[in-house]
Amino acid sequence: MSRPSDNGSWNQPSDDPYGPSSSSDPYSSPSASDPYGQPAQRQSSASEPWGPPQQAAGGGYQQPYGAPGGAPVPAGAPAGQSRLVVGLLGIFLGGWGVHRFLMGYTTIGIIQIAVTLVTCGIGSIWGLIEGIMVLAKAGSFTHDAHGRPLTD
Repeated sequence: MSRPSDNGSWNQPSDDPYGPSSSSDPYSSPSASDPYGQPAQRQSSASEPWGPPQQAAGGGYQQPYGAPGGAPVPAGAPAGQSRLVVGLLGIFLGGWGVHRFLMGYTTIGIIQIAVTLVTCGIGSIWGLIEGIMVLAKAGSFTHDAHGRPLTD
């Protein structure tokens, strides 16, 4: 244990278990050799799927896989549904959500069934309008739930 010196301050013991202090300010930023300091920032490479989009060869930016705007479809994947079939099912059976089930949106299909039953059939107008929007190639009805474009 240390004891106060003649000038009233405490002496530091010579065998400090935490090592010698590199600076007098205990709140200074840690040095690069400090094992308990902040980790160094790591630069992401172009092969990593995370981070900011990388500039493509054509001058534009590549979107990461699964980004909004349509994910790339892998080779050998089944083709999307026919726009004509989905649109006609929406017009004639839209109250039962058949077109939504065909596109892969099961939750919205179940909601359409419930709305049609609760409103005694009046809610089927929702499916009629969606069927027309599919045939008119509205923006939200160009791809199915898996990102595959509807075929003409």
